[in-house]
Amino acid sequence: MTELHGAPADAAKRVACRVTGLERVYGGKSNATYALNGISLQIEQGEFVAIMGPSGSGKTTLLNCIATIDKPTCGTVEVGGTEITRLKGKALARFRREDLGFLFQDANLVETLTAYENIALPLTIRDVSAPLINIRVQELAKLFDVASVLGKLPAQMSGGQRQRVAAARAVAGSPKLVLADEPTGALDSRNAVSLLTTLDAMNKDMGATILMVTHDPQAASYATRALFVKDGKIFTEVRAGGASRNDFFNRIMEVQALLGGGFDHVR
Repeated sequence: MTELHGAPADAAKRVACRVTGLERVYGGKSNATYALNGISLQIEQGEFVAIMGPSGSGKTTLLNCIATIDKPTCGTVEVGGTEITRLKGKALARFRREDLGFLFQDANLVETLTAYENIALPLTIRDVSAPLINIRVQELAKLFDVASVLGKLPAQMSGGQRQRVAAARAVAGSPKLVLADEPTGALDSRNAVSLLTTLDAMNKDMGATILMVTHDPQAASYATRALFVKDGKIFTEVRAGGASRNDFFNRIMEVQALLGGGFDHVR
């Protein structure tokens, strides 16, 4: 519980998440709208994948289906070898609690709990002993640079501190998959870079598998791979490979130009 290991040597050979033929249809037969139209993708353990696309492309619906927030019309989602589209009741609650970590644009911290208590929450609800919780929280607080605010409530922290506390909470229980929905959307440039550096460390130093929805090519440039969604389908993908982050950013921008809009610099 307390050791922060990197990704296993054979992590790239193991699948963290597999999406097959996923469809999400709204409306009836006469006015059906396909938010997702047969999407299939695979994320290996230890990957940091960014999902990009214009508004209405289906990227958030895809994340919500993987997060079990939304239910697909057809198709399957597997996380850690478990087909989560079939889970119900206590099994579904346990999956959300133990196998997923969440990072949202507005942090979604519990306002009545301190930073310490927020980070500890995934462990507390799993009945981990208090001494082990304390060790884990202190380790994460140091790694995420939030040790100075452990005793503070969210309202007493800066936006960047709240997001780093939320990131620490997301990995506290060593989930199989961390889902991030526009995590830098409410941050200024300095705090956005700080959080992205934190996500990069989560991935490289802790071996966390991250799936991040973002509209920002700068944020996507921290990932190992960027998937572009258009009209509910995978349009294309770009892999970082051995490229510098700036070169990867430029390649992301080239694809985004085909889809329309985007930033033109790296902060």
